[in-house]
Amino acid sequence: MAAAQAYVNELTENPGVKKEDLEELKCWLSTQQHLPPISEDQLIVFLHSCYYNVAQTMDCIEKYYTLRTKAPEIFTNRDLKRPENQKMLTVVTCIELPVKDPNGYNILFHSLKESAPSEYILADSARLYFMMVDWCIRCEGTPSGISLMFDASGVKFGHLIRLSLSLVHKILTYVQEGLPVRLKAIHVLNSISVIEHLMYLIKPFMNKELLKLIHFHKGNNETIYQYFPKECLPQDYGGELPTLAELHASYILRLSQSEGYFKEEEKFRVDESKRSNRRKNKHESVTSDH
Repeated sequence: MAAAQAYVNELTENPGVKKEDLEELKCWLSTQQHLPPISEDQLIVFLHSCYYNVAQTMDCIEKYYTLRTKAPEIFTNRDLKRPENQKMLTVVTCIELPVKDPNGYNILFHSLKESAPSEYILADSARLYFMMVDWCIRCEGTPSGISLMFDASGVKFGHLIRLSLSLVHKILTYVQEGLPVRLKAIHVLNSISVIEHLMYLIKPFMNKELLKLIHFHKGNNETIYQYFPKECLPQDYGGELPTLAELHASYILRLSQSEGYFKEEEKFRVDESKRSNRRKNKHESVTSDH
């Protein structure tokens, strides 16, 4: 992450941010030689995502950088001009909707444009998705929360056969342990039988807290309106926003202007040669697996 103007004033405007917590984190970071430099603005983002729990924040910071380092297939080559990224943009729609939900949460949307399983590459799709999440944090600072929306239309058993479970494990571990944002809900639209099989495959990698966030919407998706009024939805779903195609085009144009940010972010990774296995303080539990 890099500092964003959106959260420059969090220290004075957000009562949850305490100077003593920031000082404790800075002191801890001084003992973690394997971690990259982390600004105060970044620490505020991590603190906020962990509801200002210092011990959990330390764990999140450790997992954030370690998991990004261990998943280069997702967290490197984040230039939209690269061929694999250009190709995946023709296969998936991956956007942040321009309005927030009634709770004030940012809405991140994902769907398939191309349903042929041979065209879908999980690593490339995940790369685009986490670029979207990163950009949301950079622009918003400390968002109240995010709601994820996935349209399962076009998902086939062929997609499941091609899944790398080791990569799925990496992705879900990052979402559950290293994502520096408050994940509030996951909505699956057009849920079909293949999604039940997908859940069977990935459920072993999901904790109870994540499972509780998932809502499945079947048939005509009428139940989605219980959570999102029409002013929050694209025309494709009976909403009042522009079409997905229009939203995708405008969003990708904005994301493509952030090339410098993503290139710089790739420099901030763990140096394993400097990692110490010795526990540094009473809060640290980050070297153990969960």
